[in-house]
Amino acid sequence: MRQMAVGAARKDAVRKGRKKSPMRTKWLMTFLVAGGFFSLTLPGAEPASAAAVPVVYIHEIQYSPPGPDVPVTTAKLDGEWVLLTNTTGKPVTMTNWTLRDKAGHVYRFPSFVLKARKSVEVHTGTGKNSAANLYWGHKPPSPASYVWNNSGKETATLKNAAGKTIDSRSYTGKPGSGAGQVFFKP
Repeated sequence: MRQMAVGAARKDAVRKGRKKSPMRTKWLMTFLVAGGFFSLTLPGAEPASAAAVPVVYIHEIQYSPPGPDVPVTTAKLDGEWVLLTNTTGKPVTMTNWTLRDKAGHVYRFPSFVLKARKSVEVHTGTGKNSAANLYWGHKPPSPASYVWNNSGKETATLKNAAGKTIDSRSYTGKPGSGAGQVFFKP
């Protein structure tokens, strides 16, 4: 089977028979059968890659702020963060969603709406929540205040309020002083 281009008249005839829907994609498949063309519209069919893109995804993790980890300060804890990005053209209510690491640290989102095509940084430390920055609330002086693993394997998991995994990303940290971060595609 091979998808082939269809003339403008054939496309118009097919378009007239279907409703346009911004949420669903319809595919027109045309086949060469015994010297003629056979067209088939597949309702609700979507490319596999479109279904794989999460509504909100883990875009970047800064797992190690610049400089040495000790002494632990609020500024260093705030320098450790996860950037979440809304991939849709609509706002996403994230109230009671969770962001967690492999060790079991869990951040529960307060009443929060991530605007369309915008991002928010979830910082490990303390600060004032805003549309662009949220704060986990970990405080110095303990090195255990850090969440994201600087060396070894780590996994960040984002779940919605119903507990469904929306996105999960893993990385391997690089030991040593200095900023460490990873970037992910949707």
